[in-house]
Amino acid sequence: MSDGSSPTTAIFLMAHGAPTQVKDIPLYLKNIRGGKDSTPEVIQIIRERYEAIGGSSPLLEITRGQAKALETFINQDGNNTFKVYFGMRSWSPYIKDVVRQMVDDGIKKVFAICLAPQYSKWSTERYFKSFNEALETCAGKDEIEVHYIASWCDHPCLTDAFVEKYQQAVEKLKQKGKDRFHTVFTVHSIPASALDEGDPYADEYEKTVRQIVERVKPDDWHMAYQSQGMIPVPWLGPTVESVLDKIARIGSKTVLVFPVGFVSDHIEILYDIDIEFKNYAKERKLDLYRTESMNLSPVFIETLSAIVWENLA
Repeated sequence: MSDGSSPTTAIFLMAHGAPTQVKDIPLYLKNIRGGKDSTPEVIQIIRERYEAIGGSSPLLEITRGQAKALETFINQDGNNTFKVYFGMRSWSPYIKDVVRQMVDDGIKKVFAICLAPQYSKWSTERYFKSFNEALETCAGKDEIEVHYIASWCDHPCLTDAFVEKYQQAVEKLKQKGKDRFHTVFTVHSIPASALDEGDPYADEYEKTVRQIVERVKPDDWHMAYQSQGMIPVPWLGPTVESVLDKIARIGSKTVLVFPVGFVSDHIEILYDIDIEFKNYAKERKLDLYRTESMNLSPVFIETLSAIVWENLA
């Protein structure tokens, strides 16, 4: 429990989680599927993807770095007001274990944030549910005041962070002599049925893009959904592949992919974009580049701090 001098207010960052070793992929997939084993064929596909990016995901270390940077930034006045935790839904450190530690530390108020700017009932709410279920198992849970920060898709600081990454990418393209290109914004796809059930995800995505476009005014831009899942249901589109086909038919040669639904490097960035989409584009005589991920961007860390300060009661 708190010794009286430790912070009693917490920020709890939540991410999907990813295996740090190829041998852990079967258990990781089992976690994602709610305890059901994946087929050997699916396990092999995912194993090959992780091997292609070096055998592990950097998501854990990046998220740990984001938490540490946020704790330093938000406590810069020296008052040591906040303690920052992070937990994963599908891999260690699991949300349930970190919540238990947070309660044991004597935290009295917590701001829970899913590290995905666009709110979705299909994804964001699952993180909040995992957090709440974990809290329900802890003694002393009734003493903690919980604030769930759902949507921050169009926060001005987030837009600043995205614009910075975009401008850096544009400068690199100009140095290569590429002054004209198509920008393809992307977010992770979700089952299309979610929209029929009132999920605001597509609107959230549009809000993010609208803020960026107003600032950077790209010549040609598109919105696409990436990393559709393996379950056999309709997923939100258009797919990135279909948009690349369209750009190839137009006759353009250069594409800049801007994954605005992600804030860290992980498999959907390092494999889906950097390998799969890049190869797909090359087959269509397109040069594909992408913006850098937020990762430890100081402007992004400031964004997380700002949305907490604005929600302080």
